[in-house]
Amino acid sequence: MATQPDYYATLGVAPTATARDIARAYRALLRRHHPDTRDAGTSEAADLQQLHAIMQAYVVLSDPGRRAAYDHERSGRGSGTPVKVRWHRTTADQEPARRQQPLSFGPTRWTPSNRNQRRPL
Repeated sequence: MATQPDYYATLGVAPTATARDIARAYRALLRRHHPDTRDAGTSEAADLQQLHAIMQAYVVLSDPGRRAAYDHERSGRGSGTPVKVRWHRTTADQEPARRQQPLSFGPTRWTPSNRNQRRPL
C-alpha cells in the first residue's frame, strides 16, 4: 500500500489549520511557484512537479469530506472517532404505543410562490 504525501507539510500549515489558513497558504505558494509569476526561462520540471503537489494538497484539504477522509487514513486508526451514544430505555407500556403509530413519509409537495411575479400597479 502506497503512503500518501503529507499535504499539511506541502502547504506548510498545521493539521489544525482552518479553511482560511489553508487557502492563504495555497495562494502564497501558488504565487511563489507558478511559472507565470516568475521570470521567463526559470521554469523547470521539478518546479512544475512541486506546483502540482501544492495544487493536489489544496484540492484534498479544501474539501471538508476529502480532508476528513485524508485525516482518517493519515491517523491510521481503523475504528474512527468514538461517538458517545445515549440509550433511552422504554417501559413495557410505551413500546406498543410506539409500534401503533409508525412514521410515514409521503411525496414532497411544492407549490410555486407568487413572489417572483410582477404585481399590478
